[in-house]
Amino acid sequence: MKLKELNPARGIIAIAVGFVAGTVMLWSGLICVVTLVQQVLSGFFDLSQASWAQAFNPAVWFGVESIGGTGGFLDALIGGPGAPGGTVSRYVTFMVFGILTAGCYLVVTFTWHWAKKDQE
Repeated sequence: MKLKELNPARGIIAIAVGFVAGTVMLWSGLICVVTLVQQVLSGFFDLSQASWAQAFNPAVWFGVESIGGTGGFLDALIGGPGAPGGTVSRYVTFMVFGILTAGCYLVVTFTWHWAKKDQE
């Protein structure tokens, strides 16, 4: 789709929504990938504490998980305040952020389809 095919007013809205949802989609998708890689590698290496995967994990950067093994946001949300790390498994983290990624993808595709709808 070319930008000139968009309705101008709807195009501006689609670009704004696409930027926000696209940014969240990339961030949550990166968390999914790093979490899955960490889970796969944990079967071969001891990744119970801080690891290279955690150092590059955006969930750690934004405080969703902790690099040192203490609870992050999801641990506190599910296990209560002061919950230790590991309350939420990597599979749950993968599923939550996978659903968020898929939802953002649907928002972006729906918005661009909506913006182009008058042209068809």
